Amino acid sequence: MRWKKLGCLFAPDNLSVFMRGYARIPILDHLEGDIYAVYFGSRDETNRERIFRAKLNMSSLAIEQIEHTPILDFGENLGAFDDNGVTPCCIVNAAGRKLLYFCGWNIHVKIPFTCAIGLAESYDGGNTFTKLFRGAVIDRDKDDFQFVAVNDVMFENGLFRTWYLSCLEWKLREGEQKPEHFYNIRYAESQNGIDWSRGKQAVINFKNEYEYAISTPRVLKDGPDDYKMWYSYRGQPGIATYRIGYAESSDGVHWTRMDEKMRSFDVSESGWDSEMVCYPYVFDHKGRRYMLYNGNGYGKTGFGIAILEDV
Repeated sequence: MRWKKLGCLFAPDNLSVFMRGYARIPILDHLEGDIYAVYFGSRDETNRERIFRAKLNMSSLAIEQIEHTPILDFGENLGAFDDNGVTPCCIVNAAGRKLLYFCGWNIHVKIPFTCAIGLAESYDGGNTFTKLFRGAVIDRDKDDFQFVAVNDVMFENGLFRTWYLSCLEWKLREGEQKPEHFYNIRYAESQNGIDWSRGKQAVINFKNEYEYAISTPRVLKDGPDDYKMWYSYRGQPGIATYRIGYAESSDGVHWTRMDEKMRSFDVSESGWDSEMVCYPYVFDHKGRRYMLYNGNGYGKTGFGIAILEDV
């Protein structure tokens, strides 16, 4: 699997009081022809994240019509699951509705943060979104007892299917001042996209004792029994930062990791993605497969695009 990098598309730099930096976890919604709405998280001077919208023109590979005010803001209620920021997860067009799943952030004392997944809906074609609930639709529970975060949702045969990050524990490593989170990918199903039946086991788990973080699952279906997933993973001998992994499944539940197929897609020798590659968003356009992704600093240097040249 050989991907060709086409360059950095967008890196906000003090574009507004809300957009001081970062363009994290880009996701797409097709509008018409070569034009897509692209949603991403950007941060203000207090490091709180909001969700913004721009347009991606695939004919010119250019970001256009950047909106400097957020389409979704963090929660106004003190102590709410999203009172310290919101990050986009995925857009789902299902049963005539346009739904945005987003990750809400809380700041803590003994650990740096927790997250949960909220839900918003657009009534104007994706220009603005309204949160459907003040609380989360996927939050920690008796099995996901630390936190849950960025998910991908597929609406298939009348069923909502999601793959999401689940934090297992925090550990304070020897010599470290801050605890480290350990998380992998789990699976859940829903009839309405709100109330979820979750599995208790990881569908993408750690492959060795060095790995500790697997995040941002992105699932495509290429055939009746052909599911593909791209994700970020972190923690390998001599490699401290994120790389992008890959897995395949016949049912969307039981997965085989094939990270070696993404091994050639690595950091660049210099520039915006020379330290890490992470947070993939894979999509098809006019018979070609593309991938948006973040680089250094977990999105601090913006997002770029790559094209699949050889399977």
